[in-house]
Amino acid sequence: MSEYPDPVPAGPPPDPDRRRYVRRPKPVVTIAIIVACIAVYGAGRLWSELEATLIFAPWLGESQPYRFIGSAFLHADFWHLIFNMYALWLVGQAIEPVFGWWRFVCLYLLSAIGGNVAVLVLADPTGASWATFVVGASGAVFGLFGALFVLAKGPSRDTTPLLVLLGINLILGFVVDGISWQSHVGGLIIGLIVGFLLTKSRKTWVNILSIVGVLAALAAVSLLIYS
Repeated sequence: MSEYPDPVPAGPPPDPDRRRYVRRPKPVVTIAIIVACIAVYGAGRLWSELEATLIFAPWLGESQPYRFIGSAFLHADFWHLIFNMYALWLVGQAIEPVFGWWRFVCLYLLSAIGGNVAVLVLADPTGASWATFVVGASGAVFGLFGALFVLAKGPSRDTTPLLVLLGINLILGFVVDGISWQSHVGGLIIGLIVGFLLTKSRKTWVNILSIVGVLAALAAVSLLIYS
């Protein structure tokens, strides 16, 4: 029979009331986008040409494609800005730490582009919709909601509250004048797609290929419409 030394005495029993504090990463990209939108809004009040430079309309996108992104930093008025920034803060701080900063940037920008591509696709080249101007971050924000839905979807998670929130906001786009429901739908679809692709793999090269693929598809659709 072999003899073993006594085991090292265990430490004190864990305190069930003690909680480990884990500091969540700051949503620096979300904060930066909010600051940028506020800065652009303020600059627009001082320089009226800024809005004309960034605003999107289908007839302008072909020769000035930067408007597909630039218009997401413009807002029609103060309350339009406040509402979008509040929504951006709520969903941005929830999902930016999950995706990481560069994936979150790509998700946001692709959703913004997707919203304007939807406006382009659904516009009538012979009608007033071809010359209708679109501004705001709502298309990009809807994309973030789409990605949040992908993250929240699971066998043990109830996504009903999120679906209700999305449904209410989508309906508002159809019943309230002056809201671009096309941008909301387009941003949401791209957010769902990009969110799904980014959660399928965490490998950087796979994510980059997915992002480039979505961007190429949006560019191809736009070129097809303009041709």
